[in-house]
Amino acid sequence: MNNNYVNFKKQRELGGILTDTFKFVRLEGKSLLAMILKFAGPALLIVLLAYIYYMQVTAGSFDILAVGQSSAVFGANMLVALFAMIVSGLAFYALMYGTVLHYIKSYIKNNGTVVKAEVSAGIKNSFWNLLGISFLVGLMTIIGVFLCIAPGIYVGTVLATTYAIHVFEGRSVTDSISYSFQLIKGEWWITFATLLVIGLLYYVITIIFSLPGIIYSLISVFTMSQKASVNPADMFDWVYIALNVIGMIGQYLLYAIMVISTAFIYFNLNERKHFTGTMETIETLGKRDNSNA
Repeated sequence: MNNNYVNFKKQRELGGILTDTFKFVRLEGKSLLAMILKFAGPALLIVLLAYIYYMQVTAGSFDILAVGQSSAVFGANMLVALFAMIVSGLAFYALMYGTVLHYIKSYIKNNGTVVKAEVSAGIKNSFWNLLGISFLVGLMTIIGVFLCIAPGIYVGTVLATTYAIHVFEGRSVTDSISYSFQLIKGEWWITFATLLVIGLLYYVITIIFSLPGIIYSLISVFTMSQKASVNPADMFDWVYIALNVIGMIGQYLLYAIMVISTAFIYFNLNERKHFTGTMETIETLGKRDNSNA
């Protein structure tokens, strides 16, 4: 075990989860990013291409309205673009969670050393289940938001550990979702507070990548407001799209921070409920004492 090893299996307060999340990113960030690009990169590329197509369709809609062309073609193209973005987005998040969590699983199993073959095999074995979890978690959260914002927040917080439960405990999709409600019982507020703080930090960091696109949009709006005749489609030029794509890349890749934090939250809740890490530590110390006797 190396000196910088991050022990996941222990109780942490909010500050400890924040500190160790960014410590893990600092120590393992480069290696983890390489695996994310390898396994989730193709799905991210499809998301970006779908976004570019969507923006082109959106820009073209202004011309359609201007010259009175058929809106049926526009509607069909819009549906295709949205469908591609949703499907590829679900696939990306399934692969993102799979890569990060199986990376952590191998990291824990090998005391700080990650075996790439274990990560690859884990992703292949759990991809479809993680895709199902992504779909169900998204659907349940959306339904909760539509019913009322509060249920959506509650359900979203509870289900945040579902991916980790599936990967670390090997439970089925439905069992992972069901168990997440048991695991968080009595610890909902601290879990919500942790996710809120990390989510705000994540949002602030991603703004850095989105800032060029925001500035360019403001400049474009100001410039267009000075013209007598304006075509709204001019806002969606290649510079605008390119800057937004860069922002999306940063947003999607940095989401790994959120995934890592959910792993710490899972182990924190699991330790509070079952003292798994404590028992393993005691057993390890016992074995050492017996070997030294």
